Amino acid sequence: MEISKKLFFIGSGNMTQAIISGLLESRLVKPENIVCNDVVKDKLFSLQQRFSVSITENKGEAIIEADIIFLSIKPQNILEVFDEIRNFLKEKVIIISIVAGITTKFIENNIKKEVAVIRAMPNTPALVRSGSTALCKGKFVSDKQLQKAKSLFSSIGKAEILNEESFDVITALSGSGPAYIFYFCELMQRAAEKLGLDKQIANAFAVQTFYGAGRMLYITNESSKILKEKVKSPNGTTEAALKYFESQNLLGIVYKAMERAMEKSKELSK
Repeated sequence: MEISKKLFFIGSGNMTQAIISGLLESRLVKPENIVCNDVVKDKLFSLQQRFSVSITENKGEAIIEADIIFLSIKPQNILEVFDEIRNFLKEKVIIISIVAGITTKFIENNIKKEVAVIRAMPNTPALVRSGSTALCKGKFVSDKQLQKAKSLFSSIGKAEILNEESFDVITALSGSGPAYIFYFCELMQRAAEKLGLDKQIANAFAVQTFYGAGRMLYITNESSKILKEKVKSPNGTTEAALKYFESQNLLGIVYKAMERAMEKSKELSK
């Protein structure tokens, strides 16, 4: 179902490109209904060439026309952007923020207008339309507006509506999570090389193993615990490896790492 709304993206980095790509591929929005802005002109020209969207250096004019404004900027620049856009915001506009660590209340307090603010936290697999996006609403958002935002983010993967209190944990899980997976894949590759496997073969098999295991989790809809047990046989190779992980308290290491990420997210929100 096509959404005939005007979208304006402030900030045109990788996540903006992922969102636009998903929206266009799913035919939710037409290119002529998308306008992008960024301080880096090369990013804008790249977006224009790739997606045939409009670009502008004038935020005010684009905001007046926009129904939905995406904030995809660095947290340290957000107050400056608010000063630029505040006077141009119309009453029924929806602001969707994917700015790390910035709460809906912070945006509402600094915009100083009763506009609908939705916070979204997509992750980098959105670049291949396999993202995980958490959404929450500010005090002036209707359920219909929230569902519209969910439809937009569902075009780049899975989207769920959560309480904003959960966002610090979600940051540690799905926000930072892809890097944990990439790191573990890297470690498995390096271990295989150390055990005598050719580098290219080690990389190819490590990547395919992660891809295949991920697809099994997704397609079978079985829990990771059950699938793990199906790989393991008594006194076998898998059990030997898993027992070593347990003896080294891998769960404790993962917990502490995610706790650090969560605490950092809380720190950024202050």
